[in-house]
Amino acid sequence: MDREKPLSVFIAVFLFCYWFSGIASANVIHFSESLNPKSYTYRSIVVEPSDASVTITIARGSGDIDLYVKKAAPAQGGTSSEIKQDSDFASESQSWHESVTIDSSTSPALSPGKWYVTIVNYNSYPVTVDVTVSSQASSTSSSGGATRTGGARGSNPHFRPQVGLWYNKAKPGHGVDIEQSGTNLAAVWYTYNPDRTPTWYLAIGPYSGQRSWTATLNKYHWNGSSATPNPVGTITLEFRSRTKATFRWKLNGQTGSEPLERFRMADHVPESNLTGLWYNSSEPGYGYSIDTQGNTVAIVAYFYDSNGKPRWALNSSHGPVSSTGTVPAMVFFGPCPNCSSTNFNSASAGSITRNFSGTTKGTIGLNITLPAPMNSSWSKPPAGVTLLSSKVNNQELDLEMAVDEITGVFSDTGDMFGGLTDSFSSIDLSNIQSSTCPRITYGDLSHLSLAGPMHIPLKVDFGAGCSDSKGNTWSGSINAPINATLGSSSMHLDTNVTVHNLKKNGQFLGSGTTSVVINLASSGSSNLSSGTGNINLNLAGVEHEPLTGKIGLQFNNINLAPMLGMGSSSGGSTLSSLLKVVGSGGSIGINLNNLVYGQDSISGTISVSGQSAGTGRLDLNLRTNRGPVSGSFMVRQGSSSGTAVITTISPATVLDYQVTMNNVIINPDACTDAPVGGSMVVSKGGKSGRFTFDGSCLGYAFTGL
Repeated sequence: MDREKPLSVFIAVFLFCYWFSGIASANVIHFSESLNPKSYTYRSIVVEPSDASVTITIARGSGDIDLYVKKAAPAQGGTSSEIKQDSDFASESQSWHESVTIDSSTSPALSPGKWYVTIVNYNSYPVTVDVTVSSQASSTSSSGGATRTGGARGSNPHFRPQVGLWYNKAKPGHGVDIEQSGTNLAAVWYTYNPDRTPTWYLAIGPYSGQRSWTATLNKYHWNGSSATPNPVGTITLEFRSRTKATFRWKLNGQTGSEPLERFRMADHVPESNLTGLWYNSSEPGYGYSIDTQGNTVAIVAYFYDSNGKPRWALNSSHGPVSSTGTVPAMVFFGPCPNCSSTNFNSASAGSITRNFSGTTKGTIGLNITLPAPMNSSWSKPPAGVTLLSSKVNNQELDLEMAVDEITGVFSDTGDMFGGLTDSFSSIDLSNIQSSTCPRITYGDLSHLSLAGPMHIPLKVDFGAGCSDSKGNTWSGSINAPINATLGSSSMHLDTNVTVHNLKKNGQFLGSGTTSVVINLASSGSSNLSSGTGNINLNLAGVEHEPLTGKIGLQFNNINLAPMLGMGSSSGGSTLSSLLKVVGSGGSIGINLNNLVYGQDSISGTISVSGQSAGTGRLDLNLRTNRGPVSGSFMVRQGSSSGTAVITTISPATVLDYQVTMNNVIINPDACTDAPVGGSMVVSKGGKSGRFTFDGSCLGYAFTGL
């Protein structure tokens, strides 16, 4: 998954990309949308305070497509004229060539925050639309001497994703090696052909801190002495943080997407870090991805079979990074990118010989024998290899892992429980009795009496497929019969929810069962004097990952009304909503019993207690499969809606790290999975560093070590 092409081709492409990235004056985001006939969709973008102008352009389409833009909220309406009337800007013609530019001279003028791009397909056939968002910065800022990394939702020249192997934890067996090389980003995708045999692709392009990076995807053919690239599509990486991204691809006419995250083999990095792309400069066209974490070294070798087709094999072994010798190679068979299966299997495939003389030089040899149906071999004696990609700042990366872990506590929990709620945001249930997508049935309610137990056979059915008002196609069903008993100051509710193969636009959302039992006692109006709850989960989530375990709840003196707004997948919104619920003097206790989400497991307690209006205390005492997470935090609502500001009462323990947070801002409008303000001091093993977040998504200055 290293190597590009024959050396002459590689140098030409690399130098061109380097030159181009150096002279580009605008930051560009690319995204694609697939629209059904006579339908529309929208996508949010974030304008940074440094942006002087933003241009949204349809770069590719077909037939009649129009473009609309609105500040703060998506344009609403059931017809094109209503959408236009509700928009701030419109670009309409009889073709798909549409563009909108917003700056200080427009009305309304460009301002920081969320803007929404709406695309309307007037054609009687489905289309795929490519859109570019180009932002021109008004000025550049200096780090004041500190080492700067991080970035913005649109672009931040200081942002860099963590380099190394990334994967979809719900679909192991394949992945993407993301590496920085000068001013370029390189991504090697190791995956499978439709016949389940291994293959790999390479993309490389200029990178200057874009939140969304797109590059041409090439597949290589070996002619016996060199490799020739063949364009087969494009890939897009939309970074949510330095360790999380959405991976989108167009491959041989097909499209798809999946979540990616930095693969963790350990919670620390070794003193001698070999992570990067390696190759033999005297014989380019093949190479290696190496990832070193803890005492584990993973090597992905990229080579070719007897027909010149790209193949890959892997070794993952434990021991000192500097150890030498021969290790076994394994070849894998698995599902192609758009195949629904998640199963993969492996077979022995020869050996890899390694010997590293430092962090940038060494020797690697391959003796690969590919089993059926490939039935071929690739043999290269040990030869000198060098690090092609940029060297990793080892100590900073080690401490930065703690930032990912602690912010994950505040954002991943929201993703876990809020993501499915967000998926339903496009369904209009304002007239529930006549809703046809979904069809909602709840039996005959005429016999119900508030004086006794009630049974409501609630069912939400999308059938084999139906479309909502936004043109989204749904299928599957949710069955949630409700049993309730109401008293003058109390309520008992229980339901056994069954989700059956629920999909939105063909993407799986969930299946399985959940049982919920709630007992509440009220002191009047919407105030809840006390209550308990138990939730048993046995679900498969968005990427077919398991979501299982038990959740116990305990309420005391809380306000129920704000709970209606807690469906956001953002950790900031979730914490902000909890503060409104607990108010002053209220509390919520959460007990997690072996909660499993994908490959992560967690047990322990979370408690939130209201200190005053908009301020609360958060106590964590959690045990995860990677280590403990514990500490006490003061949390207050920020100046903007949904924002939470967090300060540790005393240093928190996050795995092997000690973490002190000072006014760390979680702002879902600016960034979903990373802080946007404040500072955080991280220490471990006598080393410490301070991360000062610069107000933009993913941006920070680092000092220390």
